[in-house]
Amino acid sequence: MKILVIGYGEIAEEFAKVRPDLDFVGTKRSGSSQLANVRIINCDYSLGLPEQVIKDNYDWVLFFPKTSGKGADDYKNGYLSQISAINDNFSNAQKIFISSTRVYSGYTNTVVDETIPPKPSDEQGEIIEQYENEVLKHNNNYVLRLGGLITNKSNFVKLVLEKKLFLTNKYINGIFISDVVNLITKIMQKNKSYQLINVIMPKYMKYSDFDSAFEGEPVNAAVKSIHYNDISEFNFKSIEQIK
Repeated sequence: MKILVIGYGEIAEEFAKVRPDLDFVGTKRSGSSQLANVRIINCDYSLGLPEQVIKDNYDWVLFFPKTSGKGADDYKNGYLSQISAINDNFSNAQKIFISSTRVYSGYTNTVVDETIPPKPSDEQGEIIEQYENEVLKHNNNYVLRLGGLITNKSNFVKLVLEKKLFLTNKYINGIFISDVVNLITKIMQKNKSYQLINVIMPKYMKYSDFDSAFEGEPVNAAVKSIHYNDISEFNFKSIEQIK
């Protein structure tokens, strides 16, 4: 099986590492991979996909949006610039598009899942919502809305708790990298068929559950999934395991 990863990064590298039986072609602005089953092509995909990428055939295309900054134009370039090109050039491949729970940023102190419509609180979130809508027009596309990514090297929950980066109470919407990879594998094995999936640990908690310094009602939403929530499928079921 041959997989194209546009915006190759940490999740793609972990996926390729645990699946040496698969062949990967990855695009990234700079850098390489030491894995034998990965070929990296250095380019800025927002400027257009190179011919050497387009000419090949792939079973799956994974798109990880990358932005060069935090402004609205950066988000438009990162999320929207190549959607049509990806769908047109790889029409025979199945595709997984990575999105973000940022589309729920307008909700406070409530629980949301895939049945709840997005409610972004800023233009960047609106761009991500537009991106999802464009992707979901095609039946062979999947959208995975990721919460905050946690790895062995990077744990935003620990950082917030240790450094007290803020004291406003929030729900902790996180997902460990291995559980993202597990879900991608299940989709490719046809064990998950839902087009839109929130990718979040199945047990939600608040920062105040760990430290009373975080006061008040949560200013954000607890993101849940009705499609990926079986505790037995997760390596890390709760923030308690890795806080």
